[in-house]
Amino acid sequence: MKRLFLLLTLCTLCAVAVAQTHSKPQSIIFETDMGNDIDDAMALDLLFKNMDQGNINLLGVSVHKNNPHSAEYIDIMRHWYGYKKLPIGVNTACVTDMDCVDYCTVVSQLKDAKGKPLFRRSKSPKYEEAVDMYRRILAEQPDKSVVIVTVGFSTTMAQLLQSGPDKYSPLSGRELVERKVEYFSIMAGEFVLPNYREYNIWNDLEASKYFFANSPIPMVVVPWTLGDQIQYPGSSIANDFDWAPNPMVEGYKAYLKMPYDRPTWDVISAFYACHPDADMWTLSQRGEVKVVGEGVTEFTPDTNGRYRIIEPTKEQRDKILSYFIKILTTKPKSHK
Repeated sequence: MKRLFLLLTLCTLCAVAVAQTHSKPQSIIFETDMGNDIDDAMALDLLFKNMDQGNINLLGVSVHKNNPHSAEYIDIMRHWYGYKKLPIGVNTACVTDMDCVDYCTVVSQLKDAKGKPLFRRSKSPKYEEAVDMYRRILAEQPDKSVVIVTVGFSTTMAQLLQSGPDKYSPLSGRELVERKVEYFSIMAGEFVLPNYREYNIWNDLEASKYFFANSPIPMVVVPWTLGDQIQYPGSSIANDFDWAPNPMVEGYKAYLKMPYDRPTWDVISAFYACHPDADMWTLSQRGEVKVVGEGVTEFTPDTNGRYRIIEPTKEQRDKILSYFIKILTTKPKSHK
């Protein structure tokens, strides 16, 4: 009982602290390999909840996974959370997918008691090509006003940087990103475990090498170890969402055998972009990150470096998890 009381107290304190960090909504674009791990869905849930609270303006979601159900799942989520006009970009030049249970397909095929699809979706969805979506959206934004949360492979980001002028902007992709984007909040790499080939890096190795070497703006990086240290409790999924069928929850249940706890790699990246000024973050010194060999990431301190690694203390990690439990179990506006 004492442990439960402490957790609830932490949740309340974290919610208050986070709520006080915003002066205006932060514009965000979310880049995801939705379907390869359930933390992508949890991160999108967090972004929609922060939209509800007026903390952010989610400008679009881009997916780079070779499965039409990935975009369909995002479409289901945007309908369920009440943002059915949110732009979705699809990268048709993807790399090999993770060999896992595809929760996107499972959720898209769920039926209600009458045999109809459990979750609403668009009848004839119109998805943009991912790089086109980025260029269109960025061209419309004020300078240095956007944060890109990228939590999968570097495929789309490398393509965006290499893109040329088009009908949306006379700028090259690199110039457009440098002008319009403040920083990347990225889940990728590992800097504690020696010679560790992190999944997001090696799955599209050439794109990762290009992206890390050529980004014209800063990156705030969530490494593999950090996500593994903050695991969302499966007991919350099992017990805290009995108020309505939820596509994120159904995806979680389908991904692995319940009950299980799951690392929150992508959720941390999304959270940081929503609330970078919260008291839950400790960042490394500035430096440069290089992708070497077959996907190992190396950090070299540099006072003028573009990169900082998120390294929260144990107390901060506990607060981050408490916030996750608080925000993910909150009913969205569309279901209140």
